[in-house]
Amino acid sequence: MHHILSDINNDFFESYNQNDLQRMIENGVLDRETVQKNWLGFPPATEKQIQDKEKLLGVTLPASYREFLLTSNGFRNVCFFLNNLFPVDKINWAKNTEEQWWFDLIDDTSSKVSDEEYFVYGKEQDTLYFRGHYLKESLKVSEWYDGMCVFLNPVVQYGLEWEVLVYATWYPGIARYRSFREYLIATHETNVGLNSDSNNRS
Repeated sequence: MHHILSDINNDFFESYNQNDLQRMIENGVLDRETVQKNWLGFPPATEKQIQDKEKLLGVTLPASYREFLLTSNGFRNVCFFLNNLFPVDKINWAKNTEEQWWFDLIDDTSSKVSDEEYFVYGKEQDTLYFRGHYLKESLKVSEWYDGMCVFLNPVVQYGLEWEVLVYATWYPGIARYRSFREYLIATHETNVGLNSDSNNRS
């Protein structure tokens, strides 16, 4: 897990020069210590912190997400469109944090989707084939930022993993991943592609 987070960390710091980082500090986007340490992560959560949250939620958190928390209890700027992944104390069921009108809106925009359409992941996935009602059953694990938020869906599980749902207002439907690890790896690959495009335009 640490090497995946290191890759994402490097994506960020390779995208900005010192002047950019200084402006982020001045604007409160980053703190000076983060820039000095060159690390977007946080100290790891303890096993007790995770178990206490699991008891409160009534579930065992998925394996790679637990591994993430035990490596870094939250994470800053995981991609260019998402500011923060939550520390363990802030995660909560979406039904406890989001407004009912939003769930209604998502349900209204989703249609009946077959298993053949839904259970496709990776580059072959069509994000328009989503099941909006899964969001209300999910755990919210990030802040809303630029219209984007990340959820863990316990309705769909792969062994010890839960499906990850990524909602963003600027693309159609909901992106789906088979695990939190898969989501992080895909995020890094997207970051690399965006960095490459930016460098080519420079």
